[in-house]
Amino acid sequence: MPEERAILEVEKVCKSFPAVKALDDVSFSVKGGEVRGLVGENGAGKSTLIKIITGAYTKDSGSMLFEGREVNKNSPLVSKALGIYAVYQDVMVTPDLTVAENFFLGHQPLIGPFINWGKMYRESEEFLDEIGLKIDVHKNIKELSIAESEMIAICKALWQKPKLVIFDEPTAVLTRSETKILFKIIEDLKRQGTAVVYISHNLEEVFEICDTVTVLKDGATVGTYPVQELENVDKLIPLMVGRSIEEMYHKKETKVGTELLRVENLSGNRFKDINFNVRAGEVVGMFGLVGAGRTEIARAVFGVDHFTEGKIIINGEQSYIKKPKDALEKGIGYLPEDRRKQGIFLQQDIDFNVNVINFDKVMRAGFISYSKAHAQAQDYVDKLSIKIGSMYQPISQLSGGNQQKVIIARWLCKNPDVLIFDEPTVGIDVGTKSEIYRLFGDILGSGKGIILISSYLPELMGVSDRIYVISNGRVAAEVQKEDFSEEHLLTLAMKNLVSKEKIKEAV
Repeated sequence: MPEERAILEVEKVCKSFPAVKALDDVSFSVKGGEVRGLVGENGAGKSTLIKIITGAYTKDSGSMLFEGREVNKNSPLVSKALGIYAVYQDVMVTPDLTVAENFFLGHQPLIGPFINWGKMYRESEEFLDEIGLKIDVHKNIKELSIAESEMIAICKALWQKPKLVIFDEPTAVLTRSETKILFKIIEDLKRQGTAVVYISHNLEEVFEICDTVTVLKDGATVGTYPVQELENVDKLIPLMVGRSIEEMYHKKETKVGTELLRVENLSGNRFKDINFNVRAGEVVGMFGLVGAGRTEIARAVFGVDHFTEGKIIINGEQSYIKKPKDALEKGIGYLPEDRRKQGIFLQQDIDFNVNVINFDKVMRAGFISYSKAHAQAQDYVDKLSIKIGSMYQPISQLSGGNQQKVIIARWLCKNPDVLIFDEPTVGIDVGTKSEIYRLFGDILGSGKGIILISSYLPELMGVSDRIYVISNGRVAAEVQKEDFSEEHLLTLAMKNLVSKEKIKEAV
């Protein structure tokens, strides 16, 4: 019996940008009913390849065939007409429309000249029920959480009955229960003969859901492998980074010094009576299920959100932090969870993004020395090995990992006493993760302290000296390193949850 032909075939595709060759003779294919993983470090060429497949970019050379026919002039409209749909990490839904309106956008059912609202809401509700997703179809997208919006974006793609679906970091903002629903959806697509391309920096997911995996490195194809042959993540990582990573979580041993930050009985939006401290030379982890209140605590400490009760004591003195400027002056830094919306200035260049809170360091007689500012930014770009074309390149053109490193460069330049990292490695490749963990050691070695908020337990347990577990807005426990275990931390995270169903979903 002849081997089934691929639905999508990309042959020897090249694509260059100024000063960067993004794709170099890349070949890639996927069959109907196959789930193909696509992995590589940030900057390996994954996003460029996907944008060529979906018609957002035009290839410089090479060919693309869909169902055996060459696609000469691709575009987003052409790719959708072919049955190619992509679900990106940045949610692609219309926030001011309801869930149902998003599903039917552009093809609303009619009764004569009028929209059949009843049919629209009924059919979209039935569709979500069939999938197992409990979201009110009458709600506007902007009323939903980021995770719920992502699930709607996924469901909207399925609504179109696609022949090829591309998932780009789909679980970055999803809860465990929503991830289970997504994996069930992918299994259903596979049974229906739909081709699936799955991009994720969570390599455990690749082994859980994919049949095969293609590795890209520096814009070239390393190879395509059945996941069963690779067996585990340890064999995949060297193919991606070109070197063996013997220890993922690098952390230098540092001497723990004086107390830098203490929070006493802090209460505010979604948290109450929070107590914790951070000392020089240590990483203090914060763990909790989605919605536990970890980010809200961090935002209150940094002055983004107000708190109603409690004290913040910095270097032994009570500090009155009402806005981020106050926190900055007291030596507190914050790398936010959503880097694109809260961490970077998308249309500004790299030079500006590093210097935006550091121009005071290069001012003379009230005037900014732009040559010194440029040298200051370049110094940190070099130190962190950030891959760029030019210092004046818009940061929006960088990969997610390099964008994150620019924000870290900004804070290293500012040199705060305590740095709060909120989900710093979400959507970041394994090589960059390792570099970030190494940076932690440099920060701690200079007598600073770190608060690490993360939903990924192996990461938290790998680099933290102790972990505060937040459950339903309260500190459930402070756990020392010798007591770290995933089961113990998860049990504590569910301590203040009443609903047994929620506990079952979380586990």
